Amino acid sequence: MFTTAMVLLRSSLFLTLHLTGGLNSFPKPLTAEEEREYLSRYAQGDIEARNVLIERNLRLVAHIIKKG
Repeated sequence: MFTTAMVLLRSSLFLTLHLTGGLNSFPKPLTAEEEREYLSRYAQGDIEARNVLIERNLRLVAHIIKKG
């Protein structure tokens, strides 16, 4: 129980710092061309491309959470 609470607290703090511009801000979104390239690479099984797509869309996820 304590471990779960700590993980949630750490995740919340991480997200909050990103939302407020603390430490670092989210990476800039991909351009349409970059997104096509990473989607193509991901479709071919490139895990690094998958990670880039996820990381670059964190801004959208944070925006949705902040509005909710």
